[in-house]
Amino acid sequence: MIESKQKGAVQSGRGGRRRGAGRPPEYREPLLRKTVTLPTSYVEQLAAFGRGNLSDGIRLLVEYAYDATGTHWLRPPRTDS
Repeated sequence: MIESKQKGAVQSGRGGRRRGAGRPPEYREPLLRKTVTLPTSYVEQLAAFGRGNLSDGIRLLVEYAYDATGTHWLRPPRTDS
């Protein structure tokens, strides 16, 4: 259906950008898109770890990673501004 945007036309109030609309971000910092090359077996395992989502699998692996001393490899983001 085509609606006229002429003077006096009724706007429905649906659609378009609205403050607070949409899915809230999962991360406090912006996500960067990068290209990586992985063996097929890694991709399969990481996708399974991320419940079918390769990116989530990689993020989970990084979040759960420990170094040789047993401390978390990933340091939490700084909160001081």
